[in-house]
Amino acid sequence: MSVPKEAVDTVWAFFDALMDENEVALTAVLEPQSDAALLYELFGEAALYAASAALRGPCIVRLTRALVLGDSVWLEGEQVTQDTRETIGYVVFRVHQQDGEWKIAEISPWHLEAIHYLSDRPDPQSDLSVGVFMTSYGLQISPSASLDGVEQVLIGTMQQEYYPLTSIVRAVRLWRDFRKEGELALHDQPVWAAAIHRAIDKMALIDEPLEQIALLYNVPTASLADAYNRIIRRLSVTYFDQRYSPVPDPSELLRQAKEAGIEIEEQVPSVANQPLPEEFAV
Repeated sequence: MSVPKEAVDTVWAFFDALMDENEVALTAVLEPQSDAALLYELFGEAALYAASAALRGPCIVRLTRALVLGDSVWLEGEQVTQDTRETIGYVVFRVHQQDGEWKIAEISPWHLEAIHYLSDRPDPQSDLSVGVFMTSYGLQISPSASLDGVEQVLIGTMQQEYYPLTSIVRAVRLWRDFRKEGELALHDQPVWAAAIHRAIDKMALIDEPLEQIALLYNVPTASLADAYNRIIRRLSVTYFDQRYSPVPDPSELLRQAKEAGIEIEEQVPSVANQPLPEEFAV
């Protein structure tokens, strides 16, 4: 399937709006309620600039590859230096058609393969990975963002631990969905924040000891386990959950590839589409 010209034009319109600091134009190219829109709400223009452009100083972005999956187009851009054109980073835009218009739904500071598979992301010790993580660590919450206590603790801790913007945005979405119907008085704010953090780790196949997350947030392990269990039960959270996981469901990607006639030798993880396991504090 060919890449719609309108989808590419939307990305260039995004850069024009960003460079012009045009808030109205920026809002117009971001899909409402999407990861990109939530990123803008939480961290302002600085986050869009950090995620989409200069990881390490001034650069030029050029679109080099595209992937059409389902109703979305993934456009990969190389970040190159202005003088030598040396590649210093990557950015991927997921552009989605809504009501006949193409809007940007996600902006991720990775290359195409890394968006879909954790194994293709930069080594955590590499210069590139440090640059990517700094896009979340160095950002300040937007003055116009309205955050509750859980979000403040959660975002601050995830930034401190060098989580990328993609994970932070999904964590905030998970909490906001839960707080609409959860029994919030059962636990203190740091406990809920720790529980959300735990769920995001599980969906990304990061399986640190429960005690380590409890220590990070300075909360009782038993309280953390109970809060986590309540969240995943209430929202029926699964591995690679399309709503919240920072990692796409490999089985869905393989299904879409098969429909597109692409042959991929990839094994689907045994945890795909299964509910997240409950926690039991020792």
